[in-house]
Amino acid sequence: MALAYDARRATRDIDAVFQPHGVVLDEARAVADELGLPHWWLNEQASAYVAPGGDLAAPRVFDHPGLRVAAASPEHLLAMKVLAARRRDADDIRFLVKHLGLTTTTQVLNLCAEVFPEEEVPGRARLVLDDVFDSG
Repeated sequence: MALAYDARRATRDIDAVFQPHGVVLDEARAVADELGLPHWWLNEQASAYVAPGGDLAAPRVFDHPGLRVAAASPEHLLAMKVLAARRRDADDIRFLVKHLGLTTTTQVLNLCAEVFPEEEVPGRARLVLDDVFDSG
């Protein structure tokens, strides 16, 4: 979010989906050693939460021979965070809702259904969204 959407927040790691797997992990470890970062600074656990068809609207934020970096689209990020329904993501959800111009829980839930048609939105997600829209 900080990279593509200028969201001002701290993060302990960078969530990523990457190929080729081994080469990128080796290079990430080398970067960690050089910069004094923990070896887990590049976190691929988010790959389990990418929509089945991928994120076709993902904006490219860096393009260089041998390395292309795309950020998740705001729609995809919002849907992932809503489905995770973690209170700690409320500020990110609030930021993305505003960024996308959404004004109701129904709009957000419809977006989640578009991005992840096979996923059921957990009840706790509605509580997080109620908090976002009540305090927003």
